[in-house]
Amino acid sequence: MGTAEISRKRVLVLLIFTLLHAEGETLGLASNALVKYKYVVDLVLETLFSPDTLPTSGFRIEAVTQLNVVWENSSSQHEKLIQLQVEEVKLLNVSEQNENRNSFKDAHSESLLGPTIMAALKKPVIFHWNSGKIEALYGSAEERGLPLNLKRGLVSLFQLQPNSGTITEVDVSGNCRVTYEMANNQVIKIKDLLSCGKTEFGFDASNQVLGVLWQPTCKGLYSVENGVIKAAVIEEGHIFKLNLQTTIGAKISSRQQLHYMTSEIQPKAFYGESLQETLHNLGIFTPLSMTGVLEKIPCKNCTLANDYLKSLNKKNNLQDLSKISAAKVFLAFVQLLREAKKSEILNFLKKAADNEISFLIDSATAAQTESSLSALSEYLDFTKEKQSPQVKTFLYAAAFSSYPSKELLNTLLAKLQSRIASREVEETTVSVIGAVIGKMCLRNLCKLQEVEIAKKVILEGLNTAKEDVKMYLLALKNARLPETIPLLLQYTTGQTNSVTSIAVAALQRFPSAYITQEVKKQMNRIFHQSRNRYGTAVRMAALDVILNNQLSPMELKNIVLSMREMESELSKYTVAKLQNIRHSDHHQASKVIRELLRDRLIYNYYHMSRFGCSSSSSGYLAVTTDAISSYNMDLLFGDTGILQKSLTDFFILNQGNQLHATQVSIEAQGLDSFFKESPAQDEDDDDDEITASMSVILFDVQFPPTVFFQGYSDLMEKLWSVTEEPTSIIKGSTLLIDHLQSVMLQSGLVANAEFQGGLGIDVSGIIELSLWSQNCKTNIRSRGALVINSVIKVDTTFVQAGVKSNSEATAALDFVSSVKFLDSPILICLQLLNGPYQSREKVTIYKSLQEHVVFSKRKKRTRSFQGAELPLHQANSEMCKKMFSEQQ
Repeated sequence: MGTAEISRKRVLVLLIFTLLHAEGETLGLASNALVKYKYVVDLVLETLFSPDTLPTSGFRIEAVTQLNVVWENSSSQHEKLIQLQVEEVKLLNVSEQNENRNSFKDAHSESLLGPTIMAALKKPVIFHWNSGKIEALYGSAEERGLPLNLKRGLVSLFQLQPNSGTITEVDVSGNCRVTYEMANNQVIKIKDLLSCGKTEFGFDASNQVLGVLWQPTCKGLYSVENGVIKAAVIEEGHIFKLNLQTTIGAKISSRQQLHYMTSEIQPKAFYGESLQETLHNLGIFTPLSMTGVLEKIPCKNCTLANDYLKSLNKKNNLQDLSKISAAKVFLAFVQLLREAKKSEILNFLKKAADNEISFLIDSATAAQTESSLSALSEYLDFTKEKQSPQVKTFLYAAAFSSYPSKELLNTLLAKLQSRIASREVEETTVSVIGAVIGKMCLRNLCKLQEVEIAKKVILEGLNTAKEDVKMYLLALKNARLPETIPLLLQYTTGQTNSVTSIAVAALQRFPSAYITQEVKKQMNRIFHQSRNRYGTAVRMAALDVILNNQLSPMELKNIVLSMREMESELSKYTVAKLQNIRHSDHHQASKVIRELLRDRLIYNYYHMSRFGCSSSSSGYLAVTTDAISSYNMDLLFGDTGILQKSLTDFFILNQGNQLHATQVSIEAQGLDSFFKESPAQDEDDDDDEITASMSVILFDVQFPPTVFFQGYSDLMEKLWSVTEEPTSIIKGSTLLIDHLQSVMLQSGLVANAEFQGGLGIDVSGIIELSLWSQNCKTNIRSRGALVINSVIKVDTTFVQAGVKSNSEATAALDFVSSVKFLDSPILICLQLLNGPYQSREKVTIYKSLQEHVVFSKRKKRTRSFQGAELPLHQANSEMCKKMFSEQQ
């Protein structure tokens, strides 16, 4: 016999021929008949990683079952109580194999199942059948677990309607939408498994770029003769795959077969006049849910978290978090902490060494159990200044949580409403609360009481704030609540440039569906300065909103015609932005720009020839069959050649979803005065203090800006104290991918899918400054390691089959800016350097009997990629050539 797929096709072909003789009748088991069926469940798992080169794993359950009517409604023969009893249970290979690959050759089914499960399987159950629908299930009070689920799956096969149409049925899968089709004497039953509703068990990512795609199908074919099911086959398939990398995952195929064996005529043996009397007399009166129950599988043979921590070589494993070894340790420890008690976790935190504490806080936050969050809340004291670094580690980890819970939100709110020693910690706490609100709303949890309270805290804080307005606006930027758009619009007028800039930046993050005409009008007023004057950085952000949200030909025409009256650098930036979008294959405004620029009255030297250093460029970091990683870089200079704002974005796009992986924004104000002959104040600059700051978005979370210097004296102090030692910007481990799902198969077996991705990241900055040669070089170094593990399995006490996938990759990215002040205009060279990296994939398919592996096959693949300097705009390339030629 061939593979499981070939076997499945043969069965379906045979069944189709059988169904040609079907009469399209519903089930109507004779009241005096004892009917026996052969029942078969086939389960097959296969990998998505080179499926043609690896064998499948699985098993078969065979049984004989008998049915007889124990009660019939005297006024309707279509309402009955039917008793079902299982006999002769066997465990077999899913297909015929060579003797040396026969997993069950030397194993007896009774010894594998064990006496308890075998006895439970053979206990009868009774189902209330009414006109083809199963209205209730009854059994003994001891019925539970896997044996009961298997019987639910068997009983569900006898739910059948004779007419075409779509109805709702309750069976082992839940309350599902089912479509019946009658064609050529065939009864086809199609179940929409996505309609069955989600269970409370498990969790998924807020952003589907990092999520898992579940593709289920279920189709059955029946043959009915004289009201008796003669044959039935239910084909069910489940594909679980990671959106980011679809080779990580597996396919589960399950098939139920029911074959009529014999029917023995017996005298009618009813056990009562009413339904309840019959159940009582038979002693099978405990009502049972028809829907299968999903239960968490306890960790088997798990190492204790304390023992695992002791076994680590902490110097090697935790020293460099951007290495694959550190990410592996992080994933393993998070799993163990999810089984740990609060007292254990609290003990780890209290006894941790200085080089361990950040790792433990990251791990405990990622575990996100009630025990871990309670331990962290008790350990972390926001009122103590000396604990600020540890508190910030916790806040960053909380912000990156893929599925934040109400317990996490309550912890953050409680800390915010108590005294906080550090201003920086308070700002970060408010910002993280906004991020948690946003992620919970993406998971349709916006109406939870805890989320409503958190929203109220942020909004009330903003309304009463005097000096803290920017802090609460950043929280709204993270939350992205559509109902706050009118409020954000209020803060785009009559405010300082720094406040207006945050409000406009918050509007930038909303999807196009929420950018109304009112928003567009205000952005146009800001860009064209129709009512007030605004800083160039604010106008730059407003332009981005206009271009990215249903750009109209009239809006574009107004932008082009107004460029002659703009400051030279802003007009140069605007031209560069339009040209960059024009040449894009994916931007929604590219078509509008191409069409309008065909008009020679618009697209000509007079309007489009602008002079300056400002630029806009974009490109691809990586393109795979599953995802696109792209970058955008916008640079806005002042008239003296000093950089006013740089904006570098990295995005990951997948199946219509987008993840804002990183944004680094560096903004400077007031530095032009150092290089002007007459350092007069700009008319549109109401934030006159000399400042420079950097703000970061990481995985869709905006953090409060880091101020490099504020004021002339602070600038001078920083210049003289600068060293060439790297300064850490962000360093830690985060659970980037976290997905747990359990699916009740039609047979009553349970499939579990678990995906976890641990990211270790280390971002640091180096500044090299020479006052003698008047040049400066900065390097923002990003190093990271991503490890993804997945396990898709069907796990019972007697047999386990599964597919394990593993993917590992490292990455390095340097953003280098070199500035030479000696000449006028100032020379600036920007470099985006993508370092060499390697990725490894491994998949293992296995089968175990009573936790002893009897079959395992593995395949792996390694790929290496060369580093490269990513191309920016032409003007930057020319400036770099000039700078480096002068240095030689």
